[in-house]
Amino acid sequence: MRLSKMCVPYVRSSGPVEKSAGQPSWRIAAAFAMTAVLCACSTTPQNVGQIGAVKGVLGGVTGDEPLAVQTARDVLSSGGTAADAAVALYATMTVTKPSSAGIGGGGVCVVHDRMAKKIEVLDFWPRPGTKTADGQTHTAVPGVPRGLYALSARYGRLQWGQLIASAEQDARFGTPLSRSLKMDLDSARDKVLSTPSLAQTYSRNGKLLEVGDRVEQLGLGALLTSLRVKGPGDFYNGGLALQIVNAVQNAGGTLTLADLNNYKPVWREATAVKSGNESLYFTHAPKSATGTGAITGEGAVVDVLNRYLADIDNAPANSAVGGRSGFVVVDLAANAVACETTMNEPFGVGVGVTAFGLDLASGDVAEPLVGPVLKINPNVSEFYYGIAGTDTPAGATAEIAKIAEDLVGTGSAANVGQNAKGVSSVNFISCPGSVPPHPESCRFVADPAGGGMAVGR
Repeated sequence: MRLSKMCVPYVRSSGPVEKSAGQPSWRIAAAFAMTAVLCACSTTPQNVGQIGAVKGVLGGVTGDEPLAVQTARDVLSSGGTAADAAVALYATMTVTKPSSAGIGGGGVCVVHDRMAKKIEVLDFWPRPGTKTADGQTHTAVPGVPRGLYALSARYGRLQWGQLIASAEQDARFGTPLSRSLKMDLDSARDKVLSTPSLAQTYSRNGKLLEVGDRVEQLGLGALLTSLRVKGPGDFYNGGLALQIVNAVQNAGGTLTLADLNNYKPVWREATAVKSGNESLYFTHAPKSATGTGAITGEGAVVDVLNRYLADIDNAPANSAVGGRSGFVVVDLAANAVACETTMNEPFGVGVGVTAFGLDLASGDVAEPLVGPVLKINPNVSEFYYGIAGTDTPAGATAEIAKIAEDLVGTGSAANVGQNAKGVSSVNFISCPGSVPPHPESCRFVADPAGGGMAVGR
């Protein structure tokens, strides 16, 4: 199994030393030295990759889909990093909540790695496909396969295939329909029933499935098998890429082989806002130069939150009102990942590759309004807070208000008006005592409106 870090014996040479008659042989000395090395390495579980490898405190996960959250928790239990758990969570959501996290969509994450002392943004947002004929449905270039692979490659410990295998099995053998996905199906009922690929999966005899009904997706399972075995290369550059492009164009979508070939996720520096000894890290700076003044208080955080509220007030007409979700993962070492997922609209635009269960996000791409946020002490690389949500105008407003109440002060968001535009769900992890010193201080909260779950410690 590939590990990102290995324990290697360190031997210091001090020159030749005369050996006395009573001195142990070099073989015995070496054995003692190796024993010491192995003891020093004992903080890394010896059976990494197996559930239960980590004993005691694991960290925590919160998100909008229970099975995906449980899968991420199992990865933490197996000795995986927060990045590993995030990859497995997102991969599972492509099966259990494709309404907002399908393979044909994308996302953006704020990532903290304690060993590297880095906080950076991974941007794998879907990008508009290229129009090649009149009358085409505007579809997006998928960012999920390369985005998740980039996260795994840079900050993961477990093998890529292991992180995808659970989602692959879920698709092939089926999972019970969750309340979270059922809410999305009900809200997009007309689209689901009028789109053949969606209707085939989520309806029987013209009626939508109910909570608990089993959902099997053999085509999607085959696609996940390809991603598990070959990585994302075939999806973007190989024979699979050509099949996807031909199928999308035949279905009237905008996607070319060059679109897939040229898609690359982007790593960039996070936007940091000082808050005492800690900093809040955003995916991007607010566009508005001045804020609304709705958040009361003083300091840089208040100023930035008010500017984000101004961005929401001035949001473009194509701002997503659904088809988005958010999750947060933290491990015991204080590595943390907060992500926003998107299909740009619920279940995308209903155009894709039916044989692979692939539906593409809308090509009318709307940028994140706020995005996920982490609070980290950059001096000692300790985790304090992570939050992510649906990031619709309603969800983004709720997220800003929650950040203010939790980090600025109770009552500081009292003047923030409720925004009714779009689905609103906000999930967060709060550790006032910080991780790793005080994981017992953590709260793991999933918004009931999202139908998800939070697990921790």
